Amino acid sequence: MNVRPLSERLIGRYLLFGLAGLFCFLALALALAWRGQLTSLVSLAMIVPLTILLLGGLALRQTIRLHSEIEQQLHRLAAAPSTTQIALNPIVASDPIAVGWNQVRERAASQASLANLESRLSESMGGLRQRKLEEVLSSLPDGVSLTDNEGLIQFANRAFAVLLGLPNGVDVSGQRLTDALASAAPHEVDRIREKLNPSAATVAFELPLGKEKSDGVLRIGRSRLVLSSEQTSGWVWTIRDVTQQVLAEDMRDQFVFTVTHELRTPLTNIKAYAETLSMTEDMDVEKQKNFCNIINAEATRLSRLVDELLNVSQMESGALALSRSETDTARLIEEVIMHVQPEIDRKQIDFNASLPAKLPKLHVDKDKIAAALVNLLGNAAKYTPEEGHVELQVQVDDQQIQIHVDDTGIGIGEEELEKVFDKFFRSNDSRVRAITGSGLGLAYAQEVIRLHGGQLSVHSEHNKGSRFTMQLPIE
Repeated sequence: MNVRPLSERLIGRYLLFGLAGLFCFLALALALAWRGQLTSLVSLAMIVPLTILLLGGLALRQTIRLHSEIEQQLHRLAAAPSTTQIALNPIVASDPIAVGWNQVRERAASQASLANLESRLSESMGGLRQRKLEEVLSSLPDGVSLTDNEGLIQFANRAFAVLLGLPNGVDVSGQRLTDALASAAPHEVDRIREKLNPSAATVAFELPLGKEKSDGVLRIGRSRLVLSSEQTSGWVWTIRDVTQQVLAEDMRDQFVFTVTHELRTPLTNIKAYAETLSMTEDMDVEKQKNFCNIINAEATRLSRLVDELLNVSQMESGALALSRSETDTARLIEEVIMHVQPEIDRKQIDFNASLPAKLPKLHVDKDKIAAALVNLLGNAAKYTPEEGHVELQVQVDDQQIQIHVDDTGIGIGEEELEKVFDKFFRSNDSRVRAITGSGLGLAYAQEVIRLHGGQLSVHSEHNKGSRFTMQLPIE
């Protein structure tokens, strides 16, 4: 349907009523003049057209009022910063313009409602994503922090404060990150400042928390936070506790050094004695036998080291299996003593074995239990000085058998007792370091006894001696 413009409609109506009034005036004037009553009824002739013009003016005013109301609302809408902040009023009229305005108003209101709902949903989802992100970061075991370009902390998760030794729940926002690191490791202040060079794009270094690595080691990482391809906005920091990793690497390095030494010494002896035997033609039989015994002993030493390495590999993979059989306990202990007796005799150690008159038979893996006992008794003889004392004592009750190995040797310091069963661990005592060893015997013995359902414990005092106790269930 075509609708004429407002200006044409207003002019058309005004002209229509004006022409109607003029026509009525002329018609009345002619009629009165014909009758000769024009002079007496002139006022009546004027009233009719004026009335028509008045009615036209009222109709025109009604039309203008309708459009004026729409125009005012449009002005308010244009002046408002947002269409959602202005409420458009409906117009009660049957005019097509009013009907069209009401339809536009309803559509605008619906659009504004959808926009408002979308905005609230966006804000809600944005807040939800932010809360989820904070929860994820707070649940990480590694410390994560965000700082500005000046190094002031803007965000830090819970692990960040915990790893730096700060009170749980403390808010570190606004602090300088270098100050937080310095509070955790005050002896490393100069090194921290040196490492955190502002010009460096990325930083990664290890920060010891004490004089000993066992006190704790943190790995500090820093990288640029890039919000766009051309804009950077601060730094992202990560802190990870690598104490166990560093200690494991140190133990591995020590193990490699020890094993290298353990391999070099017997190989050198075997090579030297074998070359002597091959190059000497008139060597007497006793000397040849002595050389052969030495070569055999060194080969046995190498074989034992290889066995220990294989045992460690099985322990690491969880593949250390048992082959149980009924075992004569007395015979087992006798074989262990015979294996260690040469070292006891060489060092003139006072040795005493105290066994009950009757020992129960055990359902165990004889070879592995024997190897564990050889480790315990061999260590007692190895770390006990000459003319010292070593004792093996066996106790039995209804449920278990206890084998105690006591010595008057170097002993173990209190601070090292908790590490004595760790793989590759060896004491820092110089007297222990001077004696060859791989640091695997006690770890292997503990694993074997654990697989048998037993327990291995130790009580020791430095410079006084040690007692190792093996407990095995009888059933």
